[in-house]
Formats: sequence, structure tokens, C-alpha cells
Amino acid sequence: MGAEVFDLATGELRQLNQRLHDLTEETAKTPWRILHPRGAHAVAAGVDAPVEIDIEGHVGYYCAGMNQRAYITVHGMVGVGVAENMMSG
Repeated sequence: MGAEVFDLATGELRQLNQRLHDLTEETAKTPWRILHPRGAHAVAAGVDAPVEIDIEGHVGYYCAGMNQRAYITVHGMVGVGVAENMMSG
């Protein structure tokens, strides 16, 4: 099964986070790859689904904050507050 790819070089952060918030138990079975975060803040914040998310690049503050059940890996550097208030995952 291929990953759902979201490129922040062409898409907006709010759109990405909304799509991640809208995941259901069924749609969370597809892993996600986020490309070109370019230091954006609050990437993949507030996810509440058992989904695997790979972020390819550096992120800013509060990446993966308020996470519940997601498995998030950042392949790059992170800013302060990474995974802050993380409940599980």
C-alpha cells in the first residue's frame, strides 16, 4: 500500500493538519509522508488516529503536539516543544 503524500511546498499547513484531523480508523491505515516542511510550526499537531506519519525535513515549534495514537517520525531537526502534551503514539 502506498503512502499518502502531502507536499508543503505546494499545499498549506492548515489543509494538511485538517486532513490529518479528519482521519478515521479505516483511512488511518494508509501511512503519510509530508515533504518540504521548511521549518513550519505545528506540523501534524493534534492528530487523533493510529496513523504512521513520516516528515521529510526540518520542522519548527510544536511538531506532533497534542498527538494521540499517531506514530510520527521527523527526518530532520525539530524546534522547541516537539511532541508537547503528547498523550500516546
